[in-house]
Amino acid sequence: MKTVILKDGAGNPQGVIREVAGGNERLYDRSGASIATWRRNVDYTYDNNGARFGSGNRLAGLIEHED
Repeated sequence: MKTVILKDGAGNPQGVIREVAGGNERLYDRSGASIATWRRNVDYTYDNNGARFGSGNRLAGLIEHED
């Protein structure tokens, strides 16, 4: 399973992207709460309510970086 840790400019972890069932990827914030999911089979990113956020994998751009 693939895991990517997203960090701010100072190297502090801000979130994590984990591969989940079916090769899909899910974004979690620092506290471990799910933010959004990218579905590989349709190549769209969805929020936690199931609403389509955009085409392609947009997970890394959804995390808020602290300055």
